[in-house]
Amino acid sequence: LRPSVLFGPDDVFLARLADLARLPAIPLFGRGEALLQPVHVVDVARAMVRLLGEVPPERRLYELGGPDRLRYRDTVRLVMTQLGRERPLLPIPFPLWHLAVLPLAVLPSPPLTRDQLYMLAEDNVVGEGVGTFTDLNIQPRSLRESLPDCLPHHS
Repeated sequence: LRPSVLFGPDDVFLARLADLARLPAIPLFGRGEALLQPVHVVDVARAMVRLLGEVPPERRLYELGGPDRLRYRDTVRLVMTQLGRERPLLPIPFPLWHLAVLPLAVLPSPPLTRDQLYMLAEDNVVGEGVGTFTDLNIQPRSLRESLPDCLPHHS
């Protein structure tokens, strides 16, 4: 089971994006071009229950993504719009990010890791020829529609 970027009420992904709204400009990973297919944590839980059911699944690999396929920068803009904040986006080249995470590696819980940077440089969407929500008869929630419920404490 491989979910894309998880989101839900009070999750780390959306909370960190919401925290960026405090900055005068929002730093992007590269140009923010990586595609994401954010998936609601409840939908992933529903898929797990379905896969653990009595009937063995036909496919061995399931990749789960929500209905929205967004560039990272568009995801940031969507969150800023939900928060009623407008901030300029500041593209930062990946080599600079890699330098920035070096000193963070000594922290017990670094806010950003080298592995996360590698993931943010690549698309994170459902591939071809794998099991999906459709195979499980599950209609996943949209990030766009879920944001009001997922960001209530960040007004």
